[in-house]
Amino acid sequence: MSEAPGRDSSDSSLRLQLARGDAVVGSVVPVLRHLLVCGDQGLFGDDVLARLRAMLDDLANQLEGALLDAGGRGGIIDMLMEQLPEVPGLLAHLHALALEWQMTQRLADRLGVDPVVSPLLQALIASSEAETSARGMKLLAAQARFAQNQRRMQLPLSELPAELLHGVLVALHIAVEEDGEAAARAAQALREHYDEASTRLGLLARLVAAMGAGSVAALALAHGGVAMFASALALAGDGSRESVLLSMRDGQQARLSVALRAGGAKLGVIEENLLILHPQTIRPDGLARLSVERAGELLVEAAQALGRLA
Repeated sequence: MSEAPGRDSSDSSLRLQLARGDAVVGSVVPVLRHLLVCGDQGLFGDDVLARLRAMLDDLANQLEGALLDAGGRGGIIDMLMEQLPEVPGLLAHLHALALEWQMTQRLADRLGVDPVVSPLLQALIASSEAETSARGMKLLAAQARFAQNQRRMQLPLSELPAELLHGVLVALHIAVEEDGEAAARAAQALREHYDEASTRLGLLARLVAAMGAGSVAALALAHGGVAMFASALALAGDGSRESVLLSMRDGQQARLSVALRAGGAKLGVIEENLLILHPQTIRPDGLARLSVERAGELLVEAAQALGRLA
């Protein structure tokens, strides 16, 4: 049987590698939940798991502090630590932040890329366009806070995406069901001081979107830095930062390569990124002949296949 138009035999290899990578990605959250309960760290690095636990504990302490400020009673940390891992998407988000910081540190060690200000961010700050420069300065401050918080293994509630903030506030209500009025006051106070557009992730999304076609520059990891790279590739592929950061791990070279090609990255940039992340890597078969359009199709097909298996 002949291949469909626009395809060649190398597609089969890429599709197989994407399917294998997706199977690993789909297992991450269930494994994280198991590790948090059982303490088995064999499948994940000690540093990543410790950082995830610490961020959960920090969120729980902030929630208890907000409850106390609202006139409620304390002593709810243990209950919150039971409820928070059940918040949809929270473990995946915290895991992605821990991976982001780990890769940011590695990029600094290997190439000397500053954890706070990448070469691309420096260029944006120096832009003659006042609005671009101002956006860059705001992101610089947010990235500096992120670095400081990660060194302390903390995560402010105000830095959560809106849907996750809602989820942890629901967890607070569940943990203090008998003190619902205080929980409601605490949640209201937290929401009043929350602005998703001012979070680091919100600033990254706005800055990358404002760059338009120029955001392809962020797909060069050594130039854009991990933070901008993850946001730019997520936007280019209409995906999530969590999936991008997972695709940067060992064993996910095919997914990362296809996603970068779909986002418009040239072959040389893709190979450079792979060498930075995985110095011993071998370029996935078929990548040299993969068009931007076909790369996008492969990602859609992989997502559909994963949906059928779920």
